[in-house]
Amino acid sequence: ESVIVIKDIFRRYPNRYESIIATLCDNLDTLDEPLAKASMIWIIGEYAERIDNADELLETFLETFEEEDPAVQLQLLTATVKCFLKNPEDTQDMVQRVLDLATEESDNPDLRDRGFIYWRLLSTDPEAAKMVVLGDKPVIEDD
Repeated sequence: ESVIVIKDIFRRYPNRYESIIATLCDNLDTLDEPLAKASMIWIIGEYAERIDNADELLETFLETFEEEDPAVQLQLLTATVKCFLKNPEDTQDMVQRVLDLATEESDNPDLRDRGFIYWRLLSTDPEAAKMVVLGDKPVIEDD
């Protein structure tokens, strides 16, 4: 799916092609592959401050959280935490819900562990959580 390639383009060329984000968000219902969903969720989390309804878009994915592929669940957990760190007033309930799903309802140890790490970071040192979760990512280089 093209959204996977677009995510990689965003990683390779940060802050250059964001004008297509609205078009991507308008086509969420066409995503059916787990990697495509995970890529779109990454885009929403990464650019949450530029997407007016980022929390609503993530909520649509949360409705089927327990049935999703583990890659989608992990990305949804991280994107929700990113969205919360960028806009805590509007996303408090959503981050609480996804942390509950990840730590109490999931049998996946990777998802559960990441959920506990985020929970601990958010509850003890939100500024450290921002540095860890929202920190600069390495740019994808040419081989």
